[in-house]
Amino acid sequence: MSAVRQKDVSPFRLSLRELALVIIITFPVIGTLFPLDSYLSGTALGSLAALVPKTPLNTTLILILILGYVFYLFSRNLGKSVYALRRNWLLFVFLLWCFITSRWAADPGGSFNRTGRMLVFTLYAVYLIEFVPYRRALQLLAICLAVSSFLSLIMIAALPSLSYSAADLRGAWRGAMMHKNVLGGTAATTFLVALAAWRMRLFKPYQTFGIGVLAVFLLMLANSATALVTIVVLTALLGYLIFVVNRVAHPLVLLFATGVIAAAIGSIIISSGIIFVLLGRDANLTGRAEVWEFVWMMIQERPFWGYGNGIWTADYFKDLVMHYLHWPAPHAHNAWLDFRLQLGMPGLVLAIAIWSTIGLRIIYAIAIRRVPEMSLAIAIFLSQSIRSYSETVVVDPALNEMFWLAFAYAAFAALPVRERLRRRQQQKASRVQWRRSPALIPNKAMAGSRSA
Repeated sequence: MSAVRQKDVSPFRLSLRELALVIIITFPVIGTLFPLDSYLSGTALGSLAALVPKTPLNTTLILILILGYVFYLFSRNLGKSVYALRRNWLLFVFLLWCFITSRWAADPGGSFNRTGRMLVFTLYAVYLIEFVPYRRALQLLAICLAVSSFLSLIMIAALPSLSYSAADLRGAWRGAMMHKNVLGGTAATTFLVALAAWRMRLFKPYQTFGIGVLAVFLLMLANSATALVTIVVLTALLGYLIFVVNRVAHPLVLLFATGVIAAAIGSIIISSGIIFVLLGRDANLTGRAEVWEFVWMMIQERPFWGYGNGIWTADYFKDLVMHYLHWPAPHAHNAWLDFRLQLGMPGLVLAIAIWSTIGLRIIYAIAIRRVPEMSLAIAIFLSQSIRSYSETVVVDPALNEMFWLAFAYAAFAALPVRERLRRRQQQKASRVQWRRSPALIPNKAMAGSRSA
């Protein structure tokens, strides 16, 4: 297909493979109405959950089918698949350790199953980066998030009793998601994808604008302060990286100075408590401080090995949570504490290594002036980083977040390869142009000048 015809084709025109990718991302990966029985339980319409097969059955079978489909996709080009998986080896070492921790978990089978889901999401993200053209992969993500957001809007309008989290401390909408924070995180990601789509002109302007407006609307309904802070900070930061830092003669020097100033200002604001007043929260972060104290106390009991991925669902641990906190906290409300609690010191070290590797590759992207192209991967990674302070990401119960972390990691792992290919093509084009340069003066003209 020619470049002109390819540009005229609607981004919403999907092949069978792309349709399968969209369905998988929208439901099992993002978590829209999935798992269905868990979404229906604990609500005014909880009796509907009895009509749906139980979670261990439907999620396991569906994820096994997805895993088989992903293996099939990778098997179509084994040589490239091996190189793709090798480039992302650190992610798989992290997952291997998660599998190992299931040996001493309270529920070894459940812990192993949770890490299996993380493996599915990781392979899926790597496939998108390595085997789908980058612009098309971003278009598919935008379509998935738009569908998910629209379904949340439908649930809020049509079934408010089912999509409202009345048990939450402040009350908030959860839409088609398991919890209001999941809706807030999804809405924030949708807004960031809309920004990247607008910057890269992946859709028509009115389509991008509609996706962005819907994301902001759902973000307000979710009443998630963390997600709100995330999109405000990241919108300003991405604008700064794209329109300021990336156009300065020495961007790394400017970026370093900006980082020092921003860190100082952020420390002053957070320590002064102004941010909590602006967001309508108390300095206790709505009970998070007590949760952190409890988690740290439990970490001291098993400081090196941890309790295994998924400890928060163990019955004895739920009893401890209720005894000390007097409310059923679902996780540590801090990813780094949960890395240490669930995966022990080795898991924490591996998580730090993943974050550090992506951070160094962001600096590399700035150095080679590839920030606009990598804006979505940067935004997703920074979103995970900001939310990790007050929410748990990647590990149980936020297993779906592994997809976004793996997507960002794989995008930056593939960047040096794409950069070498781009430079090789530029050198090849310059050599072709150099060879053709003597022909700029026609041979007849040269002959005429000699005869004169």
